[in-house]
Amino acid sequence: MANETEEQQIADIKKWWSENATSIIVGLVIGLAGVFGFKGWQSYQENLSERASTIYTVMVQGLETDNRQLVSERADTLITQYSSSPYAAIAALALAKIKIREGDLDAANTQLQWVLDNGDVDVVRDTARLRLARVLIAQQHLDEAGALLDQPRSTTAFDALYTEVAGDIYSARGNSAGASEAYQRALAATPARNPGYQLLQLKYENSLAVSNIANEISQ
Repeated sequence: MANETEEQQIADIKKWWSENATSIIVGLVIGLAGVFGFKGWQSYQENLSERASTIYTVMVQGLETDNRQLVSERADTLITQYSSSPYAAIAALALAKIKIREGDLDAANTQLQWVLDNGDVDVVRDTARLRLARVLIAQQHLDEAGALLDQPRSTTAFDALYTEVAGDIYSARGNSAGASEAYQRALAATPARNPGYQLLQLKYENSLAVSNIANEISQ
């Protein structure tokens, strides 16, 4: 009787396996494919990040030696081939800096706008916004520059610089009183040891002098 029971159990198991074997095997294959596929994707992403990091390191070396061609080539590679990496936005900032030095403000504008559209690090975007505002002022697009300054920022660390650029907009509009007030507020928030302090002080003194002369003339 026991043997019959065991044989029946074995028969039931064989029947169940014949009915479900295909779905079980398919499930295992899909599961393993998912695991190894995910690991493969992780490995791919790691390799991608390593390559981007290597290119970025070479670009930084080019910046340190003022090798503009090297910087431009590496920056362009990061932007076009590794746009999803955090290095791409920094590369665009570097490329914009070179374009500004070369006097190609349109190209600099394009690179800085790319950072604003594609960058995912708030501080980097704030930096790009500040630099783009300066480029727009140089291009006499004062309304656009002002609109950029009005956009919300992720940190107060750049407040003094943004206030200074606001002063530059006032100055470009011929509003020396507004410029001197903005420069004064920027000076109050800028440490004297800051590399840009002296230039900011000079801007303030010049705008104040022009404002005083304008007041005297109007009286």
